[in-house]
Amino acid sequence: MLTVMPKVKADSKDNSESDTITFRLEKSILDELRQESEQTGISVNSLVNQIIKCYIQWHKPAKKAGIGHFSKVFHAKMISSFSEEQVIKISEDFCKHYFSDISNMLRTESSFSLLMDKFCNWLDISGFPYRLDSLDSTDTYVIQFDMGRNWSLHIKTCMQIIFERYGMKNAQCEMTDNAIMIKYNRKDAGV
Repeated sequence: MLTVMPKVKADSKDNSESDTITFRLEKSILDELRQESEQTGISVNSLVNQIIKCYIQWHKPAKKAGIGHFSKVFHAKMISSFSEEQVIKISEDFCKHYFSDISNMLRTESSFSLLMDKFCNWLDISGFPYRLDSLDSTDTYVIQFDMGRNWSLHIKTCMQIIFERYGMKNAQCEMTDNAIMIKYNRKDAGV
């Protein structure tokens, strides 16, 4: 049996209070949670909270938005078979025809900062390492995809369209064969 204990203070990040609830879990699942807890140094309580939060904030809305898990190797090979012009055209068509629907389902339509939060959720869930550097009022994301030049071009093209959509005139997206760098001013993003 797993009992989630309440926090004494509200979470400073989102000012939410916690409550207590008890779950019955299969022994094998609880054993896996305990093993993960020992390996990561994160309490079982925190681990379960992360799992539930991940489901509520990403998996549930992503499923409704039609976003699924994919094989990185397959997508990297597939997108590398296109010319750069084809990648740009496909990316532009995708963003212009489907971005609004996906954004609405993920509840990011209202601001660029919400979109970046969901984008980071997707990066975490997908296992793409990234770094966020905040200096003064500028945020810089460096994301290591390791999926080839055309994948980086796809993400860069989508980001440029998103910048236009949110009126981010000074935002930049640069790319290498395996990574991208997104740089913008938080004031432009509504933060």
